[in-house]
Amino acid sequence: MRTLTIAEHRRYPIADPAQAWCQSAALLAREDLVAAGDALVTGQRIGGVRTAGVSRLSRLEEAARALRGSPGAARVAWALPRIRSGVDSRPETLLRLLCVRGRLPEPSPDFEVAVAGGVLLHADLAFPNERVVLDYEGDVHRVDRATWLRDLRRRELFEDAGHRVIRVTSADLFRDPDAFLVRLRAVLASRRG
Repeated sequence: MRTLTIAEHRRYPIADPAQAWCQSAALLAREDLVAAGDALVTGQRIGGVRTAGVSRLSRLEEAARALRGSPGAARVAWALPRIRSGVDSRPETLLRLLCVRGRLPEPSPDFEVAVAGGVLLHADLAFPNERVVLDYEGDVHRVDRATWLRDLRRRELFEDAGHRVIRVTSADLFRDPDAFLVRLRAVLASRRG
């Protein structure tokens, strides 16, 4: 019989995040399981410093071993080696997995780039060798004026530091991922030469 570990959060009993992640494998698609794992191991960025996530990859692996043979175990086994810290959203996870599925090198999440004035910016995803930054832009980047203005400045800073910025939207990711991969391959090839 498997035991469920109960944790406490603000005096309320909750399931251990790693065990809850394993149990959700019976319900989630493999890619969404990776996104949930990324979210668990990625802490918030506060004042430029990333805090610890609510779980660690080693804890997810431990929970997976304890729940081996449970529904979704094959999805857990597929997802575990694909989890990365530093991923801030489901679309970023899906974009990273799309690149790998498209036989491109795996982009680095949360890649740090020194820009003008010694400021450090963190790219959603990056191909460091080619100096290519992928920035996923959800609707808030389109409808919120402050976010849009910040994105314009951010892109300029990345480009001034010698990085090519590719803005990625839901249309690239969900409607026509093959066209996006063709475009990304061309950009990466042009940056290698």
